[in-house]
Amino acid sequence: MDFKQYEYVLMVAEEKSFSKAAKKLYISQPSLSQYISRIESNLGVSLFNRSSTPLSLTFEGHIYVETANRIMSMAGEMLKAFDDVKELKKGVLNIGVTPSKSNYPMPSILPFFKNKYPDIEITLAEETSEELEELIVNGHVDIAIMNLPISNENIAYEPVMTEKILLAAPPEQKVLPAAQFQTVDIRLLEKEQFILHKNGLRIRQITNNIFFEAGYKPNILLETRSIETSIRLAAAGLGFTFAPESTALYSGLLKVPKYYILGSPPLTWDTALAYKKDAYMTKAARAFANVAKEVLGKMHEQGLELFAPATKGIKK
Repeated sequence: MDFKQYEYVLMVAEEKSFSKAAKKLYISQPSLSQYISRIESNLGVSLFNRSSTPLSLTFEGHIYVETANRIMSMAGEMLKAFDDVKELKKGVLNIGVTPSKSNYPMPSILPFFKNKYPDIEITLAEETSEELEELIVNGHVDIAIMNLPISNENIAYEPVMTEKILLAAPPEQKVLPAAQFQTVDIRLLEKEQFILHKNGLRIRQITNNIFFEAGYKPNILLETRSIETSIRLAAAGLGFTFAPESTALYSGLLKVPKYYILGSPPLTWDTALAYKKDAYMTKAARAFANVAKEVLGKMHEQGLELFAPATKGIKK
C-alpha cells in the first residue's frame, strides 16, 4: 500500500511550509513541490494557498486533509489487526500516561509487561489528561493510564484503582495538628502559601474545586507540572501542596512533608485505563491492560492499602 501522497500533503499542511515539510520527509523542496502539484493537477483543484505566509489550505485542501486523516487512521487500524496475527511476538504499543502516573505506578507495570512480552515495542507519551484525550481520539495512543473524569464521549474507560488525595504540609508548620494523617479542614490554610499544579492537569482541576468549596482563592507561591517537585518544595518548607497517595508514599525522598487527609469521607480520585471508543484494540493493548490490573491487584493483596477496588464498570 502506498500512502505517500497523503503523507506528503499532511506534512505540508502541518508544517505550513514546503521547505520545512521537505526536511522532515527527507526529500528536496523542488521534488515535494512538483509532487504536490501533480496531485493537484490529477484532482483538478488547488490544495494550498501558495500566496499566503505561512502556507494555508484552500477549502478543497481542508476536505482533502480531513479525508486523508480518516484514511490513514483506518489503515493504521488495519495494520494493528495484522500485528495480532503474530501472537504478540512482535508489535508496537503506544501508551499514554499522565505526569502523576509516570513516577508511579508505571515503573512497576512496565518491567512486568516487558518480561512477559519482550518483543513488543513500546512508545510512551507523557501528557496531561486533556492532551491524552486528544491523542487517544486521534489514534496516536492505543491505551492510557489517566485520572477521571474523562470528558470526551469518544473515549471508553475502565477504572482500575481509587486512592486518596493528600494534603502535603511543610514539616515545621504550626497550623495543623502535629500528628500526620489526621483529617483537616482546608479553610485553616487561607493565609498560607500553596504550590499548585499547572492548569490542564487533572489534580489542578480537583484542587480548584477544593478552594471553590472552601470559599477562598489560594495564595499561590508557584505552579509546576511535577507532583514530585511540589512534594519536594513542601518538604523544604516553601508551602502546602496536594499529592495522590501513591506518589506521596512512594516518592523515595529522604526528607518528606507531613501528610493529612482532606474531608470526610476522604477526598479521592480514580485512575482508569482509557482507549478510543468503538476502535479496534490490539492484543498488545489488551495484554497491557491485563498486566496493569494484575500488578495493581497484587499490590493491594500485599496489604499496601493504597488502592481501593473501583466499583464502576466500563463507561461507553
